[in-house]
Amino acid sequence: MSTIVCTAAAIADEAIGTIAFGQEHSTWLSALMVAIRLDAEHNQGRRVADLATLGHYLASDCANYLDTQSSDLRRELEAAGGEA
Repeated sequence: MSTIVCTAAAIADEAIGTIAFGQEHSTWLSALMVAIRLDAEHNQGRRVADLATLGHYLASDCANYLDTQSSDLRRELEAAGGEA
């Protein structure tokens, strides 16, 4: 039982880390959207394409990481005897 508890605690800790990663990326994307809006308003949109490319990279990176983590966490949870 204690092995399962330790495993469950490790899985929960990993899940919390994954959520923190998602929160951080969301904050970055929010700041980037503000930068795009301000560039469009005050700089005639000269940097919009570059900023949008950065946003695409950040969003894709985050989506790929979260997809991988989700699969890994499900697999670990099932191996520990839990439901996914």
